[in-house]
Formats: sequence, C-alpha cells, structure tokens
Amino acid sequence: MQVEIWTDVNCPFCYLGKKRFNDALIEFDHADQVDVVHRSFELDPTAPTGTSGNVIDHLAKKYGRTLEEAEAGERQLGAAANEAGLEYVVTGRDVGNSFDMHRLLHWAKELGQQEQMLDALYAANFADAEPLFGDTERLVRVAVGAGFDEAATREVLADEQRYADEVRADERQAQEFGVNGVPFYVFDRKYAVSGAQPKELFAQALSQAWGERPQPTLLADSDACGPDGCAVPQN
Repeated sequence: MQVEIWTDVNCPFCYLGKKRFNDALIEFDHADQVDVVHRSFELDPTAPTGTSGNVIDHLAKKYGRTLEEAEAGERQLGAAANEAGLEYVVTGRDVGNSFDMHRLLHWAKELGQQEQMLDALYAANFADAEPLFGDTERLVRVAVGAGFDEAATREVLADEQRYADEVRADERQAQEFGVNGVPFYVFDRKYAVSGAQPKELFAQALSQAWGERPQPTLLADSDACGPDGCAVPQN
C-alpha cells in the first residue's frame, strides 16, 4: 500500500503531522508493506529565492495579527510539538522559498533516503533558530549532517533544473486533487486525510485503506511453488 504525503518544510503542521503519522505507522501490523512517499507543495511559491524573513513577522503580516498574537500562536504550536516528542523553537526562526529543499527531497527519494532528508530539514527549521531559507551553505551542512555526500549535494543545488520537473509534477497532482493546504495524506489514491490529525485517526486511516485494497480475481489455477516447496506432478 502506498501513502503519499504532500508537505512543505515551512509548514509546522507538516512537521507535527509527520511525527503523529509515523507513530501510528510504527504500531500498524503491516507497516513493512507500506510505501511512504513525500510529495512537494510550496506554501508560497512566489517567495523570492535567496532571501528569508522572520517567521513571527511573517505570520503577523500574513494573518493581520499583532506580533504578540503571532508569537502566542507559535507557542501553542510549540507546546503541541513538545507533547508529540518534538523540539520546537518558537522565536528566531525564518521563513522563505522552499523550492531547493523540494529538489533535495526528490534527489534523496532517488537514493532511497527521503525520510532522512526530510527529518533533517524539519529539525533544521523547527528545532534550530539558525536561518535556513536562502542559505545554500546551511542546506549543504544540513544534508551532510544527515549522511549525504557534500559534493553531490552541492551539485544538485547548483543546477536549478535538477528535479525541478519532479517538484512541479507533484504540485500539479496536488492541484488535480484539489489540495489547498498541507499536510495532505493520500492512501492508495483512494482515501485522503488533511491536516496534522491525531495518531488515532492516522491509525484508523491505515487500517481502513489496508482492508479495502483491491484483491485480484483468480482466473485459473495450476501447479505452482510455495513456501513449502514445489509439488511434483503425479503421473
């Protein structure tokens, strides 16, 4: 069974939702048969590349709040993250264009290490106040710290076209699904869950999607090999 998750590194609910989903997946009886794929979604694709801004200032301006109200909202998110077992820095973090991060995630997927890259990016953004967006050197350090080759990381980041088509393809698919916010989870292209839901809801979604997978209709049966070996035809 495949679970596709549309996310953005800017998104605190994606950070929290990943932990809750993973907690549910760990307890799922068929976890080893679930293929999790992280898809690209930019919360603000118009954000200029190479720049970043303070997250509290950004939230206050975007939602028409005071700085105190924006910080209070971040503290609530921080408390929810801490309750889930995650670190969360409330003040000092930045926000910005995430396109290069999505390109790195597609590269990591090709290497079979997408989870490691995403976890490293989330930790760098939400558990560390050091600026992340618009800083190529920081992205390189984050990737290398997660076990990725430095020269290969720099090569991907230097070529703006590498994995750009894959990012855009994910975003087009999100549009076709009518996704207008993340995180967004799609189970076997049959069921969808939106938002950082509680672990129990993710567990329910996994069980329901697993139980309703299409089963093949057997059209013919004959001699075959199984776990106990191959039956020798009797003359």
